[in-house]
Amino acid sequence: MARPAVVAGNHKYSGTDAHRTLLSVGALWQHHLHDVERDPIVVAQVGQQLCEQLSHLLSQPIPKLELSKTLQALGETAAQHIDELDPNQLATWLSNLWPTFAKLHNSDAQNLAKQNIGQVVGIQVSTNSVPKTSITQGTINYDGLIGDRQMARTHHGRPWQALCIWSDEVINMHATNGHPISRGSAGENITISQLDWSAVRPGATLEFGSVKTQVTGYAIPCKKNSRWFSDGDYQRLSHEFGAVSRVYCLVTQPGEVTVGDIANSK
Repeated sequence: MARPAVVAGNHKYSGTDAHRTLLSVGALWQHHLHDVERDPIVVAQVGQQLCEQLSHLLSQPIPKLELSKTLQALGETAAQHIDELDPNQLATWLSNLWPTFAKLHNSDAQNLAKQNIGQVVGIQVSTNSVPKTSITQGTINYDGLIGDRQMARTHHGRPWQALCIWSDEVINMHATNGHPISRGSAGENITISQLDWSAVRPGATLEFGSVKTQVTGYAIPCKKNSRWFSDGDYQRLSHEFGAVSRVYCLVTQPGEVTVGDIANSK
């Protein structure tokens, strides 16, 4: 794959980032619909718009498949032919992806009306792997927390994975159950307490300090996290088991964050 970097608004995607994002479209669609009631009309409209965006990018008709399979097929096809895609159209597609996904959440008047208030209790960075090291204050840009990077970027490091955020209550639950886990063990950059974590789902906005973000997807558990569980079962981190997953966020407004800052989600 020879695709060079693509600048989509404020976010810079390497060729690998763009390729992996295309491959992830089907999975991200499932994340945004996971374990929540959505207006079926809105779901159909947003799904159709996502399909049309990919179809335009590929200059190919939309296959006649079930919606999630259609998105997965179009994303995989675009990833396979990424070196043939028009770079300007690819940048436009990447810019439009997250506002389109957000329409699934923004259509939910109840979620818009309910604000979820918590507090930043941990900020963690690392230049290689987990566990991450705690700091008291950090600067966040569109690429993520300054001073933090992933050792392996195959499944990490996209602009929509700029920050990994987790619930302090979930960490404490695992620790209370006898597992050797603490803040930063599983790789989260920001640990927040007192939020209703069931409401921190893909599509939601999450703000803390002077930083604004959009939750883009769930962080899929990695076997490297098996050491934080007494029986090695790292799947306890999976969103398939309820409101226990870490989440990835796209930074929509860079800024500063300090332990003790108010955090809110809606």
